[in-house]
Amino acid sequence: MMLIAFALPVIFTIPPAQGEQITDIPVNLHEKLNTEKHNLEKLQMQLQILETKGDEKKTVLKAESQASEQDNSKRVNKPSIVIKPSENIKLTKEMGEYGVPMYSIDATQVKVSDVLQALSASFSKSIIVDDEVDPAYLSSYVNISIQKSPLPDILEVVLGMRGLEFIQNEDSIFVTSLANLNVDTAYEYYRDKSIHLYQKAQIKYPNDQRIVKAYFELGNYYYELGFNFLALQEYQIIVGKYRGSPLAKDALFKIGRCYDNLKDPESARRVYFQFMYSYPKDPLVEDALLAIGDSLVNQGLYHKAIDIYDRVIREFNDKDIAAKAQLNMAKTYFKMGDYRNAIQGYLKARQNYCSGQLKAEIEYQIGSCLYLLNEYQSAGNVLGNLLVNEQEGEFVENANFLLGDCFYKQDNYLGAFQIFKRAIETYPKSDKVSYGIYCMGKSLNAMYMPESATKVFRAGIHAHPDDDYAGKMALEIGRSYFDHGDYWLAYNAFDSFIRQYPNHKLAVEGMIGMADALFHDKKYIDAINSYIDLLRTSNAVEIKRYAFNRIGECYRNMGKLEQAIKAYRMGLSNDRDVIQAAWPIEDPVGATTSNTQHMYQ
Repeated sequence: MMLIAFALPVIFTIPPAQGEQITDIPVNLHEKLNTEKHNLEKLQMQLQILETKGDEKKTVLKAESQASEQDNSKRVNKPSIVIKPSENIKLTKEMGEYGVPMYSIDATQVKVSDVLQALSASFSKSIIVDDEVDPAYLSSYVNISIQKSPLPDILEVVLGMRGLEFIQNEDSIFVTSLANLNVDTAYEYYRDKSIHLYQKAQIKYPNDQRIVKAYFELGNYYYELGFNFLALQEYQIIVGKYRGSPLAKDALFKIGRCYDNLKDPESARRVYFQFMYSYPKDPLVEDALLAIGDSLVNQGLYHKAIDIYDRVIREFNDKDIAAKAQLNMAKTYFKMGDYRNAIQGYLKARQNYCSGQLKAEIEYQIGSCLYLLNEYQSAGNVLGNLLVNEQEGEFVENANFLLGDCFYKQDNYLGAFQIFKRAIETYPKSDKVSYGIYCMGKSLNAMYMPESATKVFRAGIHAHPDDDYAGKMALEIGRSYFDHGDYWLAYNAFDSFIRQYPNHKLAVEGMIGMADALFHDKKYIDAINSYIDLLRTSNAVEIKRYAFNRIGECYRNMGKLEQAIKAYRMGLSNDRDVIQAAWPIEDPVGATTSNTQHMYQ
């Protein structure tokens, strides 16, 4: 008996356009499509076996007879094979010249679908038909008589008379209409249709041991889509109900991955340990232990994670796993703020990564550690070497901006300006551009070029008005004027900053700038009121002491020593009630002198 692997209906959409070959698909997509087609074909065959009437196990009859050797001849005789699936269909298969199989078919008043089913049995190939094909084509009756022809010729006749196209794979044949061939969605169609068939199999054959494959593939499908909770359910069924299946091991490991993705580190670690105890010699044990370390890091249990990484490095011979453990250990030290040990870890990990983005990441992280240790020259050397050897990538981009910072921290403002300028020109779409502009302006200001600095800041604010650094640049404009003695311009710049960015985290800095500008401009009454506004805004002890000290300075410069002394004393007081009572009850505008004097009498 010949296994028939013909299935209807099945969604199938795939390129190419007419006259185009399947090999025109990009290599990676071609491989994915071949994998999905192969899996789908196997699934179709398994479902057909399950759907065959009766519970007895089916066997596939051999398509060709055994060659009989003749005593007096070296010639192998392979007789024709005749298959008659029904009284109206007769199929004959024989070997032609050069070992090419040839087929003959005689069919009288039979449906196209019956012909395709008979061909599927004879060819030992699944014939999968697109759902979009009009069922009328398949249910129509035909008369066919074709003698000794290759497979493509017979398909051309059977399908071509109904306007259908077919694409032949290694072990399957896909039938569709020309209008439905679409390369962009072929992979998704294969995958989704396979999933639908697995779901169907779960419902119809829940007790068949082979159905474990359906649970596993469904789990993988949900996992790849990021539906970790649904994937978890499928994998758990395998582990609970089909423990003897070879897929139970992989399902258990995937359960750990799902818990990781669901941010449930305790459950993830429990599953990984269960996996290690159940399959102690499995290669995935190393990955499980590494995942346990990562899980501990995510919970902030850094020292325990380091112990796990150290165990991986000591106990396992896989260089890739050991390298990952070493790298993750270095990252853990970095998160702990232990930059010295982080550098040592990165240096050891670097030995295993000679090129690529991981090497660039390691070099960048070493430079970052040195920067955070205030070793700016050494950090600059590491980052500079990285930029010489690597030309692109996320960490190369970051290294450009960090290198500018290293120059700035070493008071090399011209070098910092030039590096930031080059970084912005090289990465105009980087999210660090506004930061680079901010640093360029600060470098110019440090070189006593306030006009150029202000110009850069204003251009940055205009280009990135909603960025956090826009507010910082507006504040720096005020500081630039202030540092060069333009107190009235500084006051207006600080006032503009506060009005434009009232909720900015540096708003208090702007208020201090306004009051200080008035103080240095010797507008003491206005300065006192600005410092009082500052006291209303901030409860910080440092701000309180600074503001009262400046108020005292204002009174002292005005010759009012008694009020000055009281202000100095309030600056030393920790009693907030006393400070609150010192504030004027009404807005001092219009009665500034009297209200301000009254508050210290």
